[in-house]
Amino acid sequence: MQQVNDGNDDAELNYRLGEELIERWRRGSDLEFLVDLLRSEKSGERLLGAYYLGEVGGIDGLKGPAIELADDVLSSCRRAFVDYVRSSGCYDGTIADGLAKCLLDIDLYVRVTTMKWAIATSDEIFEQFSLLVESGDGGRKPRFPNPLSNDFWNRSTLKRATRGLDIIRRLRAGQKIKEIREDFLEEDSFVLDNFLFWETRRERDLEWRKTKAGH
Repeated sequence: MQQVNDGNDDAELNYRLGEELIERWRRGSDLEFLVDLLRSEKSGERLLGAYYLGEVGGIDGLKGPAIELADDVLSSCRRAFVDYVRSSGCYDGTIADGLAKCLLDIDLYVRVTTMKWAIATSDEIFEQFSLLVESGDGGRKPRFPNPLSNDFWNRSTLKRATRGLDIIRRLRAGQKIKEIREDFLEEDSFVLDNFLFWETRRERDLEWRKTKAGH
């Protein structure tokens, strides 16, 4: 780990060292080094840790520090938390609270990643998660001196949360994005385009293979 962090200019060596670290972490060895990165006070080290976490996957020994990323100021770290939950399959009250916050994240990559988790999870977990989000208990709370300002943003947040859940429910039911888009004009096009990209990937691959075969 020290060799990777020492600013070695040998790109090939750093790549090999990084791959060796990832393999060791996947086996559950030397996880303390990755934990140190994930809990570092330096944003650059946490970003590196988030990258490695994505490569390593849902190792049980990383659950604690991975959950802590849900409240990180860096959106890449918050997204790494959701990816960890997706790959590990773990779920509890603390994780649910983190996912509720990420569903409402102002970074659309984080919102999309959370929605993808919700689409793929079990009916039982999705029902529990939906109840939490719809209750208004999940997510970050505004802290304005004027309580009326807090009420305004709480209503806005709940509306955005409900819209996200409704889109997820339709996607879980197999509805097409073209139909969904017409009913959710307030949703950012980036979010819906991500699901359209996901939905049409096979068509693009088939078209690409046909194009290559014709040359």
